[in-house]
Amino acid sequence: MAAEYAAPASPLPVLIRPLPQFADFILSAIVDLNAHMSRISALLITLTFLKSTLGFSLNVSFNYGVFMTSDKELYAETYMIFDAETFRFKQNQDSSYQQHVELTYIIEQQGKLINFSKTAIHGPVTSDTNQLSDFIDQQRFVLGPGTYDLYIRIQDINNPTDSVKSVQKLEIRQDPESVFFSSIYLVERSEKAAKESIYTRNGTNYYPRISPFYPPAASEMTFYAELYGTSSKLGSETPFLINIDLIDPETNEPIETFHQSIRSSAKDVQVISKRFNIQSLRTATYFLQLEAKDHENKLLATRHLEVKRFNSDPQIDSVRTVDVSKTFVSKMSDDSLRQMCYCAVHKANQLEEKFILNNWKEGDIETLRTFFYGYWYDRNPLNAQLEWHRYHELIQHVEDEYRTSNAHGCATDRGRIYLKYGKPNSMSIVRNEPHAYPYEIWHYFKIPEKSNAKFFFFDPKRTNDYELAHSNVIGEIRDNLWYTRLVASPGGNRLTTEQQQEALGSDFDNQSAGSRALDYWNNPR
Repeated sequence: MAAEYAAPASPLPVLIRPLPQFADFILSAIVDLNAHMSRISALLITLTFLKSTLGFSLNVSFNYGVFMTSDKELYAETYMIFDAETFRFKQNQDSSYQQHVELTYIIEQQGKLINFSKTAIHGPVTSDTNQLSDFIDQQRFVLGPGTYDLYIRIQDINNPTDSVKSVQKLEIRQDPESVFFSSIYLVERSEKAAKESIYTRNGTNYYPRISPFYPPAASEMTFYAELYGTSSKLGSETPFLINIDLIDPETNEPIETFHQSIRSSAKDVQVISKRFNIQSLRTATYFLQLEAKDHENKLLATRHLEVKRFNSDPQIDSVRTVDVSKTFVSKMSDDSLRQMCYCAVHKANQLEEKFILNNWKEGDIETLRTFFYGYWYDRNPLNAQLEWHRYHELIQHVEDEYRTSNAHGCATDRGRIYLKYGKPNSMSIVRNEPHAYPYEIWHYFKIPEKSNAKFFFFDPKRTNDYELAHSNVIGEIRDNLWYTRLVASPGGNRLTTEQQQEALGSDFDNQSAGSRALDYWNNPR
């Protein structure tokens, strides 16, 4: 799905201060930002807001970063992408269609208003509502060093009864008088600027890439950053060196083929913009690292950003020649090994998954044994057995909690999600809601490539075999009317769609079946 990059419409009567700064946080009132700030310089935040009346999810991905003006004013630059599938269209006078969103930011410090904006953002005009394009907002706010409360409110203008609010601590740590890098700004695409806009930097329009995840189709990684303060530190035009590296997660060393050095002269602002070819970059989590060093090789400043790559092209041997006779897998029975191999599929990459599905039932047992050891060795070369024992504890839990009369725990929907992502941060478990099947709503602060992840399970057969009926995670089942499936007839039989709608009634209220589920989804606890 394409994203439209257009500057927001003129803001409603509010003040938008010029220029912003890049920091990291997860927009969720229950997430601890501080654990992430020191490790990741730019973090994708995906908000899923549940509409109170229709049950649709407003999916919004947010990111922001820290930069500095030539006058040494720090500023926060906010980036928000709106999932076009989750906002309502309105027909224009010319019979075209368009989506409209009102976005409010309020920044406070110790109860004092520091900055505020209320902006109407308009999606692209279309004649076909089946041809969807996500749309983006970018804004800037001057902020000095300190801790702030950031309040965000999003409202679908075409459905004004639906709005949501969230608040999160925001910390600005940079010292304007020091030598430091801006946040690393990942670039979706760039072009020469015909005229100045919010996306323009040094004559080029850079459009933000919100996610640090690069799927197989991605062949390039482009970024933009700025380095400040070298002139004051070293003296104007003094030579120094900028190193750009991609750090290998296995060796914690730079990958030689991606290393670049830039010889530069000290100035107030040094622009760094580079593009990497990542077609042959294997699947892993990397750190994009920037370093500035003086002529004595002393570190002046550093900055890094975690990026994730999934590449299905490289041929990686799933089975290796290893003597496993003295390892933990040699003590596993054949039946146990096959079953545990199947349970490992939920944490497998694409090649491993293919091997497991083709071999766990009837494949050669010694080949399977070698594979199983290699699987855990890849995840912890120093102690593969410890890594396996940690996962085995999860398997034991799902077997105790989620097994049914005809399926092992890891073969159930709840077992699969638990093994894949671990224990949820919160679970709403409802067994006896009037006129509703038993259901559970799981919430994760963050899983790979997704923040604020949610899963809805229900048990229409009342056999403890809960089905995953809806999730806001890409690749999982999605049903915007999921809550209607909760409605049960007095006899316990599942109702038709028409009967469900009739049971819910045209006036949705807090006593209707499914209404508590909507509240649990929107406000996990």
